[in-house]
Amino acid sequence: MRFLITRPSIIVLVHLAVVLLHGAGHRQLGVDLELWQTVFVWVVILVGPLVALAMINLPGQRRKGFCLLLVTMAGSLLFGVYFHFVGESFDHVSHREHSMWGTTFTATAVLLAVVEAVGCWIGFRGLRANS
Repeated sequence: MRFLITRPSIIVLVHLAVVLLHGAGHRQLGVDLELWQTVFVWVVILVGPLVALAMINLPGQRRKGFCLLLVTMAGSLLFGVYFHFVGESFDHVSHREHSMWGTTFTATAVLLAVVEAVGCWIGFRGLRANS
């Protein structure tokens, strides 16, 4: 399987990098997730886009890959926006102290929302182009 430098590969790899940095912020700040949230993060936010990217690059799986990219990015976006900016929880950005890791946590939460919105757009455009 050959991965080309394409919009899907760029957005998935940027997303992965930001997710890993955001996860480091979670660990450094002691922001723990509930079990169901941890499962969601691993399946939808971490693994899902990588599987979608692989499918996009497989013959005959391109449309399904773009569909999976759209679904996982939309799920990630909704999850992150709710827990970081809307719902009152320990995961909310307003509860972060002004430290290096607090700033990193908040910046990556914002960046994730932007990257995931772009990922949704790429998934949607890919679906339309491969219909």
